[in-house]
Amino acid sequence: MTKTLINIRFNRKNQVDKNGFASIQLELRLNGKRKFIDTKIKGKPENWDFSKNKFKVSHSNSIQLNQRLNQILTDYEEYELSFLNSKKPFSLNMFDDVYKKNEILNFNEFFKMELANSNLTSATKKNHQSTLNRLNQFNKNIPIDGVNFELLHDFERFVRSYKCDIKFKNQPSKKLNQNTIYKYFKNIKTYVNLAINKNLIDITQYPFRKFKVKKIESERQYLTPIEIELIENCILKNDLKKYELAKDLFLFSVYTGLRYSDVVSLDISNVVFLNGEYWIIKNAVKNINKTELPVKIPIDSLFNGKAKDIIYKYWKVGHSNVFPPATNQHLNRCLKKIAEESKVYKPITFHSARHTTATYLLYKGANITTVQKILGHSKITTTQIYGHIMDNTILNDLKAINF
Repeated sequence: MTKTLINIRFNRKNQVDKNGFASIQLELRLNGKRKFIDTKIKGKPENWDFSKNKFKVSHSNSIQLNQRLNQILTDYEEYELSFLNSKKPFSLNMFDDVYKKNEILNFNEFFKMELANSNLTSATKKNHQSTLNRLNQFNKNIPIDGVNFELLHDFERFVRSYKCDIKFKNQPSKKLNQNTIYKYFKNIKTYVNLAINKNLIDITQYPFRKFKVKKIESERQYLTPIEIELIENCILKNDLKKYELAKDLFLFSVYTGLRYSDVVSLDISNVVFLNGEYWIIKNAVKNINKTELPVKIPIDSLFNGKAKDIIYKYWKVGHSNVFPPATNQHLNRCLKKIAEESKVYKPITFHSARHTTATYLLYKGANITTVQKILGHSKITTTQIYGHIMDNTILNDLKAINF
């Protein structure tokens, strides 16, 4: 692997400030590219020895200044060497992080800084922020290299004994569930890995090599064809009219397979007339934890065009967004009441609609690759998890076989 050529450059731009001082920079050359970094040290031309490329011995502070410049050179060379020795890829831009470890006060600050500068969606940022909030409640000053097995173990005991308040209906506080705790450690792991990649934490001290937290595979709740009809036929009267938007958005998700973030962000430009039929064509809202493909959904063919009827009901001329805004939490609370009114006796959430689409299409005999494309799954294995959920799907497959 090619090593960077590092040189000291005095007064590269051949200009001095009002006090007669010129800047001293590092010149970095690697694979035909060049980068300059300011050393934050300045000197006057008359005090610089151009033949030896250092301060003249006659300068009163030459020993200290030359030692500082040599230390900076050493810091940059050793920083690159740490990557070369571990056979990690290296580029000139990575030199920007040489002194970053000294600038970061602790792991909490590193977490906060990286989160603020990330390109995560607002929902994912909120998810990570909740982890940081809980970590700050536990310890606001964790050293950057202090995330070890013992700390993770102590944090786990803290969150397992923690009780969170329910902010509606005056419900009593309750303990965090296992998957929430798993989420905390998954997010912490993301930033530990990032700190390792930036050489802020020694990879040999990686705490998650020994520390593990399990995730409980929750039951994927879905509606049967009969239950879909129960919700469709549920007439909301008088004081229940306020739940109508939640009902329509949920059914729209059933009819299209779109998740919450894609439903609420649906733009009228995503509804396209193509090959004699209306389609929804859009890129899935980005999520750091999921890899989703652009979705292309023929809404005239799916569920007899019922999704298109809901679009007509809500979209207003002159507006870009198809649906009015609604939070996922609000919709989930409304769905509890809608399920009760519809005589659907199972705990559904908005995401149950997407599970319903998958199981319903497979139940009706749709090819699994077709379901994969409608849901926007990048891997067929993600779609295959729905293949064994509904018992009637197995029965239908067996009945189709001529024994």
